[in-house]
Amino acid sequence: MTFISRNSRSYFSIVAAILLLGISNLSHAKDEESDAEPEISLAKLFKKAQIEVKGYIDMGYMAHSQMPDPSVQVFDTSKNSFVLNQGSITISRLPAEGMGGLVNLTAGSNAGIICSYGACSGNNLNSTNNTPGSGGYLDVTQAFMQYAKNTWTLMGGKYTTLAGVEYIDSGADTNITRSILFGKIPFTHTGLRAIDIITDATTLTLGVNNGWDQVTGMTASKTLEFALNEAFTKDTSLLLDAYTGNEMVPVATGALPYVSNGMYTANTFTAYGGANARAGNRTLFDMVFTSNLTQSLTFILNADHATQQNEIIGLNQVGTETYWGFAGYLNYQINDQYRVSLRGEQVHDSTGAAFADGTGGPLGAGTYGVLVGPNTVREATLTLGYAPVKAFELRAELREDRADKGLFAESNGLMSQTMTTYGLQGIYKF
Repeated sequence: MTFISRNSRSYFSIVAAILLLGISNLSHAKDEESDAEPEISLAKLFKKAQIEVKGYIDMGYMAHSQMPDPSVQVFDTSKNSFVLNQGSITISRLPAEGMGGLVNLTAGSNAGIICSYGACSGNNLNSTNNTPGSGGYLDVTQAFMQYAKNTWTLMGGKYTTLAGVEYIDSGADTNITRSILFGKIPFTHTGLRAIDIITDATTLTLGVNNGWDQVTGMTASKTLEFALNEAFTKDTSLLLDAYTGNEMVPVATGALPYVSNGMYTANTFTAYGGANARAGNRTLFDMVFTSNLTQSLTFILNADHATQQNEIIGLNQVGTETYWGFAGYLNYQINDQYRVSLRGEQVHDSTGAAFADGTGGPLGAGTYGVLVGPNTVREATLTLGYAPVKAFELRAELREDRADKGLFAESNGLMSQTMTTYGLQGIYKF
């Protein structure tokens, strides 16, 4: 027979009382929790309103063997520097049916380059100011409303261009540096855009806007937009788009009648026929072919052809500038963490107006680039990406640029035909 001492019985009594008290308190806490008001947070309010909020931070380090020319590498303005490229946030509500809208803000060194005429302090205060960062360090990159009904969507406001493969959004690109062609097409447009999903495979886009990168129109006429996107299979698609309309180009200034604006994408000259500008038709044809060769390997081909009338094409000569180019991309996803991207590109400039020579350039120190005649620039870029977690990627890049005529300034003042670029970049998405 087992005997339990009085002390043991007292001990068990105490333990039982504690357990009963705990159960009672837990039950009471649950009742209070059920009676308490639900917790209110901004995230819950956004989710309930079907509003999406997302963003990213892009910081890097770039080094070049020569002084970079932004008519070739559009965002690179320093030879050797750490750079906060972009800090971006996007707030959107874009339902499949009915009214919606999107606002996208970009801060950092890239903001002053992608900003549109009418929204850049440098552009508005000084009509010939193309200095890097002249637009400041904050840009309203997109701000549009839209209405969707059945197969149609109508957009009004400021939105990114349809042309090209690469994006302003650093996280959507596979390389650190942008292609040459990225700097030869518009960044954004302000106007109206209509999209019709004709079939599951075919999408038609029509639009009218102020032109290339203009919140405030620089001419009385408007630019027309057309695009047709055809998905042949779930892995293969073709985009054809075109833009045509009058754009402003500069006339000669001072004692240099052979200067040019470099056909740079940003419009930074006096509007409506001011002392330093004239208008001429600019037409861009753009093609993007995409094919997922395997689940891990993607091939993309981009081709552009552009003309600008009334451009300075030589000493005391005004005519039509033409440039064309193509870029090929191979993107291979090794596994969930590692990837590699290869880009090869060639751009031909028929007169020299599309490329500066590095002595002032379209983004030089208050002057325009000196025409060097027809030129062809080629580049090859290799980028390695490592994503230890889903929200962060570290990138390393090696790039080589080669031009038929010198574009890149050496430390001794001579112009080099080649430039090597080394880059590191970190992108955090939230």
